[in-house]
Amino acid sequence: MRFSQEDLKHIGSSCLNLSLRRTSRLITNYYDSALRPSGLRITQFTLLAAIAYETEPSITDLARLTDIDRTTLQRSLDILNRDGLIKIEKKEIGNVRNISLTKKGELSLTKAVELWKQTQKTITDNLGKSEFKQTLKILAELRNLPVLEIDPTEES
Repeated sequence: MRFSQEDLKHIGSSCLNLSLRRTSRLITNYYDSALRPSGLRITQFTLLAAIAYETEPSITDLARLTDIDRTTLQRSLDILNRDGLIKIEKKEIGNVRNISLTKKGELSLTKAVELWKQTQKTITDNLGKSEFKQTLKILAELRNLPVLEIDPTEES
């Protein structure tokens, strides 16, 4: 064996990726549960919010805004389109498609925003306002580390 029990214990207690993924799953489940009355999951909510924020974004705009790879984003958009929450329209020039909310999408997002606000407040109150802000700051700093930048043209 090339690793010890101590190595494995150290991985479990100090791996940033493991800790972030565990926390992400818990937070995602919490938001999904809170948003359930709106009929949206947190992933759908964030996409609808991004679409509403950016006026008729292209898929490329949306991928950049949300940091979601285009393949995953396309699958999510197909579901939102199928469910009548968004419409995807091809522009007359080029291969660009714009995305916008439908009336149903606007209504779902409106309901979900109120639920999201309540959820945010609960988490902020439980963590503490300054700790909450500090957590967001640290996460933003992590996302901006140059070492984490991946060249999409590199092969895996």
